[in-house]
Amino acid sequence: MASTLTVDNIVGATTAANVKLPAGTVLQTQTFQGYNGDGTHTYFSVSSTTYAGTGAAVTITPKYASSKILITFHAQGIYQNGTVGNAVKIALYKSSGGGSFAAVSGLPSGQVSRHIGYMNHANATTLHQASFQHLDSPATTSALIYKIYLARLASSGYGRIMANGDDSFSITAQEISQ
Repeated sequence: MASTLTVDNIVGATTAANVKLPAGTVLQTQTFQGYNGDGTHTYFSVSSTTYAGTGAAVTITPKYASSKILITFHAQGIYQNGTVGNAVKIALYKSSGGGSFAAVSGLPSGQVSRHIGYMNHANATTLHQASFQHLDSPATTSALIYKIYLARLASSGYGRIMANGDDSFSITAQEISQ
């Protein structure tokens, strides 16, 4: 015999915010999107071999310390200019409780240093797409800021993430119940 539970609203015993949902449920989604559909450019650029923060950042405050945070980044416009065969390195950094930014730990084995993305091409002025996902276990209910950092492999030229025309880039943080 099958059972059906039909409700219009679920309310916690003390407050609605305290309802614990099943593991794997997305509790909230926060996103930052750089998009410029009017033909102008929005971009974040780096010309250094040292990682530098960009304005591509998203803030999320987990409801539960046991939650995981799924970070998704996608850019349709990763641009490099300079030495042929040079590369743009992409890294994910995090700040918790308003502190300084540090590289997110727990990257998959075999990743190069802190890199989450690495774009390289024989043509020195080429647009590329780059995407990654990272599942973080921050163990906090304090506000978290996840930010994209860029660096150049070599010192000549520059690298960018950019929105150009219909191209866009985004960073999204989703709290996943555990």
